[in-house]
Amino acid sequence: MTTVEKLFHIFVNHADEWVSGETIASELHISRAAVWKAINKLTEAGFMIESQRGLGYRYIPNEKMTSTEIQHLLGVPMAIRVFDSLDSTNRYAKLALIDETLNAPLVVISNIQTHGVGHLGRSFFSPSQSGLYLSIALPLTFQDTVKPHLLTISTAVAVAKSIRTLFGVDLQYQWLNNLYLNQQKVGGILTEGIMTLESQTFSGLVVGIGLNLTPPHTTQPQPMGAITPELTLSRNVVAAQIIQDFFQMYEQYQSGMYLPAYRRHLIGLGETVTITQSDQSLTGQLLQVTDDGYLQLQTSTGITTLTSGDQL
Repeated sequence: MTTVEKLFHIFVNHADEWVSGETIASELHISRAAVWKAINKLTEAGFMIESQRGLGYRYIPNEKMTSTEIQHLLGVPMAIRVFDSLDSTNRYAKLALIDETLNAPLVVISNIQTHGVGHLGRSFFSPSQSGLYLSIALPLTFQDTVKPHLLTISTAVAVAKSIRTLFGVDLQYQWLNNLYLNQQKVGGILTEGIMTLESQTFSGLVVGIGLNLTPPHTTQPQPMGAITPELTLSRNVVAAQIIQDFFQMYEQYQSGMYLPAYRRHLIGLGETVTITQSDQSLTGQLLQVTDDGYLQLQTSTGITTLTSGDQL
């Protein structure tokens, strides 16, 4: 990590607080002149750094989402594209996988989605400024194995880890892809694949993450929850934390190591639930989520294993 990146992390950890040049120099083991030079590089990159004699320096978090700020927060190279508006981040990411021959993951973020898509093609309300709408395009080779259900479940756990780190609250999971807080839905995960017809294998995956961070400023089509009443940190910080936790998870999710956490916080475990599918509804006791990420119900006719559906 460069001196500028280390300095930026100090500012992020003290957002809206004054930090003296002496403190910075001491923490980074550099001279005051080097501090001044590093701060100049941050301001040239577009970051808002205030200075005042006797107080030091203060970083003003950017309310606007930018790839530059997220990159600095991550501290590692990552292809990130941030838009003011997209119809759907998942759609953009899928087209990027098809049209651009990606050789590395691509993160797509939009301040607003005009046609956000959720589970089973349902509309996902994505208003400006109040949420985080992020999709990760993952190019695959023919040698890569894929476990989409397990990836969705593991992503939910990774996102919950990020939210716990930043906001100090614990999310619950509703199979397969919904995130809940205080009995209200606050987000969801949508995993989609790009299939190669000749080999019938996946050539790429897109994992979409939608979160209601704060209550929207516009009229909602239906009641929805939010993670916090008021956002006291930049959405860039939230995005960076989620990206970091996602890729840490992605390297090892196929081992099933995220399943225990998912099962512990699964809504309806041991209770009677109804699962709706396109052509039927099933009611039974929710027994477990299998090692593949499928749902098992004890119905009147026996144990049924489901690979898709919505829990009512």
